[in-house]
Amino acid sequence: MAEQLVLHVEDDDASYFIFQKLFEEICPDIRLERARDGAEALALLEGFILDPSIQVRLVLLDVFLPIVGGWEVLADIRAAEPLRDVSIVMFSGVFRDKDRARCAALNVEYVEKPRELRDLVTFVKAICDRLMSSEVK
Repeated sequence: MAEQLVLHVEDDDASYFIFQKLFEEICPDIRLERARDGAEALALLEGFILDPSIQVRLVLLDVFLPIVGGWEVLADIRAAEPLRDVSIVMFSGVFRDKDRARCAALNVEYVEKPRELRDLVTFVKAICDRLMSSEVK
């Protein structure tokens, strides 16, 4: 069976560190990888596509990223045949209705970055529950 993987594309070290610790505690059977920017995310995904021992289950994608932004990464993921059906959750610290509408049109979930620890715990638990119950493709 292929290793189950979540790619978290996050440029803020503190946000990622907290998320990583919660993910390790709540969902230890799923491997979490990080990309600090959109270009790194695309390079990692290209490598994962070529590795049959890895199954990318979910991409947690920040909207505002250095080098290559979240929207461009989303377009590239959707254009890549092996990744076309990977579930994506777009998130941002700046909630905008136009981003929510854009995500809805693209069949992508959009959430505001959890700001409180309890909200982040709830968010990570929901992701892990979805992954473990195979709701995420």
